[in-house]
Amino acid sequence: MGDDFQIGRMIRDVRLAHNLRQEDVAARAGVGRQTISRLESGLLDGMTVGSLRAISRAMGMPSIVGLGWRSPEIDRLRDRWHAALVERIARALLTSGWEVVPEYTFSSYGERGAVDSLAWNSARRALFIGEGKTRIWDLQDTLARLDRKRRLLPVLLRRERGWRAEAVGVVLVMPEKSTHRHLIERHAATFGAALLDRQIRVRRWIQQPSGNLRGSWFLPISHQTVTGKPPPVPSRPTAARDGPTAARGGA
Repeated sequence: MGDDFQIGRMIRDVRLAHNLRQEDVAARAGVGRQTISRLESGLLDGMTVGSLRAISRAMGMPSIVGLGWRSPEIDRLRDRWHAALVERIARALLTSGWEVVPEYTFSSYGERGAVDSLAWNSARRALFIGEGKTRIWDLQDTLARLDRKRRLLPVLLRRERGWRAEAVGVVLVMPEKSTHRHLIERHAATFGAALLDRQIRVRRWIQQPSGNLRGSWFLPISHQTVTGKPPPVPSRPTAARDGPTAARGGA
């Protein structure tokens, strides 16, 4: 994904976290709603620095021009989304009779890491290894990390906890969003080779684990769960053009 697209997604996340509509931000910044829509879609070409700064101020965030990827507010939003996703995974596993291990870290001959969601089903002698991702920045790196955990953890847990797994499930878990489904569609061959099993198969395996599993799983995470606020009222389509400010270079 390009930088412009990532900036657009970040702007949308901040707007929703503040419970603002596109019209609200546009009015505060002195631009047209279509300018906000284009920005959130990653269409930054032609936008002036002044317009971008005005939009930043309208949402009470650091300037988009120098935002980078370490904005404290963006980090807090990502942390809340990730925490909500991990909690959702834990609830689903606990409901199905799994023993959930929070925040498991490991180290083996210089290879270190942490597992978002680790669970054990003693009746079935099954091990669940879950990686929660609210954004996929580097698909190959994500898959490599999952494969390393699949290789190391059954051995480590047998030694540390006496868990002799006869079935191992390795699952990439993402919030239910169209962007994540499109990601799988765009990389169908890669997912087919690395994470063949899909939604229904993953859910069935969690209910009755048997054999090994490598799959992807979408879980619904509500905006209100993450931010504590209801989502803003959707903007109504409009044919109106951007106002004078945008006409001078805001779009």
